[in-house]
Amino acid sequence: MRRYKIYANKLIVKILFVILFFLTAGSGYPQKSTGAMHCLGNGQYCVYQDGMEIKSIFGPSYSSPSYLQLNLKDKNIAVISTRLPGSAIWKHLLKLNGEKIAEITDFVDSKLPVFVRKIVAYKSFVLDLTILKDPLITVIDNSTDFSGKATFALMVHKDRGLPIYGVYLYPYEQFQQIVIRESTSLHISNESGHYELNIGTGQSEIYFIGGPLYQESVENTDQILALSFKELYSRTLKNWEEFTKRRIDFASRLTNKNPDKRIILEQIDNVAVLLKTQQSSEGAVLAGHFYHLGYVRDQYGVSRGFLALGYYKEAKSILDFYWQIWRKFGILHNAQAIGVPGVFHIHENDEVELTGYLIIQAFDYLNKTNDSLFVKTIYPMLQWAWEAQKRNLVKNMLPFNGDETYVAGGILPRTTLNDGSAESTLLFIQSGRLLLPFMRNNNFGSKDSIQSDEKLMLTVATHYGNNFIQEGKLMANNPLRMSIEEMPEFRHGVCVGGHGVVYTRKDKNGNYLCPKCYLEKKVFPPYERKSFYIPSIALTPKYIGSELITEKLLRQNIEVIKSSYLKSGQISSRPGINIVIGYEYGFLLYALSKYHDPLADRVFKDAMSVVDESGAWVEYYRDGKPMGCRYRPWESAINIEAIIEYALYKENK
Repeated sequence: MRRYKIYANKLIVKILFVILFFLTAGSGYPQKSTGAMHCLGNGQYCVYQDGMEIKSIFGPSYSSPSYLQLNLKDKNIAVISTRLPGSAIWKHLLKLNGEKIAEITDFVDSKLPVFVRKIVAYKSFVLDLTILKDPLITVIDNSTDFSGKATFALMVHKDRGLPIYGVYLYPYEQFQQIVIRESTSLHISNESGHYELNIGTGQSEIYFIGGPLYQESVENTDQILALSFKELYSRTLKNWEEFTKRRIDFASRLTNKNPDKRIILEQIDNVAVLLKTQQSSEGAVLAGHFYHLGYVRDQYGVSRGFLALGYYKEAKSILDFYWQIWRKFGILHNAQAIGVPGVFHIHENDEVELTGYLIIQAFDYLNKTNDSLFVKTIYPMLQWAWEAQKRNLVKNMLPFNGDETYVAGGILPRTTLNDGSAESTLLFIQSGRLLLPFMRNNNFGSKDSIQSDEKLMLTVATHYGNNFIQEGKLMANNPLRMSIEEMPEFRHGVCVGGHGVVYTRKDKNGNYLCPKCYLEKKVFPPYERKSFYIPSIALTPKYIGSELITEKLLRQNIEVIKSSYLKSGQISSRPGINIVIGYEYGFLLYALSKYHDPLADRVFKDAMSVVDESGAWVEYYRDGKPMGCRYRPWESAINIEAIIEYALYKENK
């Protein structure tokens, strides 16, 4: 099944939506799915869909396991999915052999943890409901509980212990109620956990209702059944309209002389909804449909996106999410569970990179809002993030975080993690240049300690060129930071033998192995210690506002990127590698726009060309094709901020 998105400017939404919806009703469409995802969520309850098929549904909280799916049984049915602009309300038209089968409206309610589906069927069809078969999951037919208010109902109980992500287990019970109203019938197949929903002609309503606990699930169900579909739809639409009104009015900032105005406004709306649906009530934003956690690095880019769109409250909520966790545990890691206290995703070197981003994020927010009271409140967390970076300085360099994008994407080998990182070290310097004057101006810390830190920061900055610049190129790493002998014997991170993120031990060649690989004396070859040149590293200073690297050197490195781009016809994360990090379109476009470079026009078009059917950018691209996690906030936020920068540069040209 393939879906086509239809978007329109807000003033003519209703007219265009109705016209386009019915115009498409007589056409045939390709059947194959592209794998594009979109999210429906209200901060408590989250649904990821591929077209109208539910691929995961979970919550409360957003860090919950998913164990339910709802798919079409007949894969020959074509689905044309459209999003109502300014909202996460989706409409789906189902067709078979050119004949209209059904119209479906989907949304997550604005107040309660419930997914709402209304079906108007012209022909009968079947939906497959699949519930994970697991000893921890119990399904109970509780139709008789509703005194005729429901055609059928299932209560799904998940006991403690299913994974949120990877090895991280959800420690509480959860209940989800599935309620069917109107003309739907249900057939239980022979396979355990598999149900067929026979959708008859006429109108049907399906509700997935979260709790998470039993009492909450019952109370939420009672409230939902007391309301009509129209009431739920109206309050949800109103809530989305209020959200959209808070956005910066880009329609008035961009003049009609801009030929790309319409698609830029559409993409701004796409990303605004993408970010909001994946933001939890606690403030953290999911990292896409795979990752039900709040990642510090990812949320730095998301915060930048919120700020660029004018959503200052949402940006503040991310910082507050960290603050609440840090107050309780005194630490942050690569990622934190959302609404599940004490669950951390721990990677190698979690005291670097993300800590620099955290400080810079706080000052990005301060510069946009002048909310100094809030930044003063969270200062103890920012001080911790500063001290954590200091502890990892060796030869005036910081190492890589284990989930660093280029490492995680295979562009840099994992063996570089304890090398000096140009990016982590740059983040340390920039975070210090923001934090230390703030400390001095607000009498945080003694004058001697601040002066000592300023001297340290200056020393690291002074040595930065010698450590990372070679023959006019900004290198990604410096292997001289630490020898194999100096590297720690144990660390929590990725096993070279491929056994996931676990506690590891160093072998004689500097490879980190899980206990099984180590005790079995598995041998891996020693790795080559060398420096790597990744041209796009030179885009980071411009993005974070650092003035450490001279304009001459930055322009020189950007010329290398431009030359490679013009020769190959595509952005490349590293020469000879056909994988592109999803946000590199934004990094390059942002820099070119700042420099008023004419090549920005072409990069803008390239960035827009890889947007998928749901209006999102993804984690990686291989040969221009989506790869990895879909519907990504980090990449989408960075790219939309760059597009806004580009659009405003073009207006003032």
